[in-house]
Amino acid sequence: MSSDNPFEQVEALIASDERQRLPTTVDAILKAIAKVPGAGPLVAAVRYESEKQRIENSELMLKTMWEELKRVSAILDDLWEDPSRRDGARKLVLDATRKAEDLRDSERVKRIGKILAHAITLGPMSNFDKAEEMMRVARDLSDQDVVALSQMYDSQFEAHSRNGWRLDIHQVNVLWREKPPQVPGTVLPGEMNSILLKLQGLGLVIAVERMNTQLGPNEQVFALLPKGADFVRYIEGAVAT
Repeated sequence: MSSDNPFEQVEALIASDERQRLPTTVDAILKAIAKVPGAGPLVAAVRYESEKQRIENSELMLKTMWEELKRVSAILDDLWEDPSRRDGARKLVLDATRKAEDLRDSERVKRIGKILAHAITLGPMSNFDKAEEMMRVARDLSDQDVVALSQMYDSQFEAHSRNGWRLDIHQVNVLWREKPPQVPGTVLPGEMNSILLKLQGLGLVIAVERMNTQLGPNEQVFALLPKGADFVRYIEGAVAT
């Protein structure tokens, strides 16, 4: 690959024979299954669908990233002029491609592309490191998870930011009472708590003490954490700096 443009490098890599081969372990398993009489067509279908999904996901992620970056194209000039940033962006694009390849949910793939674009427009290498973690989180979050987290961001971010992220339990309870997350499709008891506990497990929110003066006995209260706020901002895509 002679191009210094990391996006062109990744697109060439996706199209190469090397990227289109199945991972070694999976390939070995499929070879073993193929030895079973009558299993040949199944193995062929798995190989085809696996390769097709990986290529389509990579293309979708890159397209999403590129559409975001085109909105702030002037920022890219500085990126190409800085060798360290250019190399960091190249590595980040490769990491994003790997993280997107095996996902079944196209929305998660798009979110990885937006996180990538956000990190590239922010620039400093420290943001690239954070972006790697944000992309890992994006692999785990469903649309409902993201809706809940985004609603908590909308209702709590300003207050927590104003307090320097020192959580005021009373304030969190008041905010929760006034605007708890409401996710479409969560109709069964415990579904909302399940989503919030998942977000807590990823370090995006945290459960806090419920105040009897503010909420009923069956309420569980959660506060937005800085990592959760970062994730919501990163999936907004490219930003002008």
